[in-house]
Amino acid sequence: MDKRYFTIEEANAVVPDLLEIVPKLQILHAKLTKEFPDVRNAWEKARYGGGSMQGADYLAVALMTNRLINELESKGCVIKGIERGLVDFPAMRDGKEVYLCWKNPETEIKYWHDLDTGFAGRQPL
Repeated sequence: MDKRYFTIEEANAVVPDLLEIVPKLQILHAKLTKEFPDVRNAWEKARYGGGSMQGADYLAVALMTNRLINELESKGCVIKGIERGLVDFPAMRDGKEVYLCWKNPETEIKYWHDLDTGFAGRQPL
């Protein structure tokens, strides 16, 4: 499958979806990491046959998280950090591959960075 490259206009067209989905992902991620201590204990003891009363609830949150991530990735987005709300869009700039960079709650794409510099290398468009 060919890699999709976004124009700034195409990436900006996805921003309303990001503004809706990324905060949901952040809430779900926080739940997975903080609200299921019983699951963490069961996971740590799994080699001894441990289980968890929270397992079904944890699974429901994990599946919803996975569905939202798949929804964004199917659009061509590259999720770089759920906690920080970072999403990149592959693009071409001056003949080289770069990322258009979005951070929650920005309302439009205003930055880009090289593939190997990440968020720290963000530069204004």
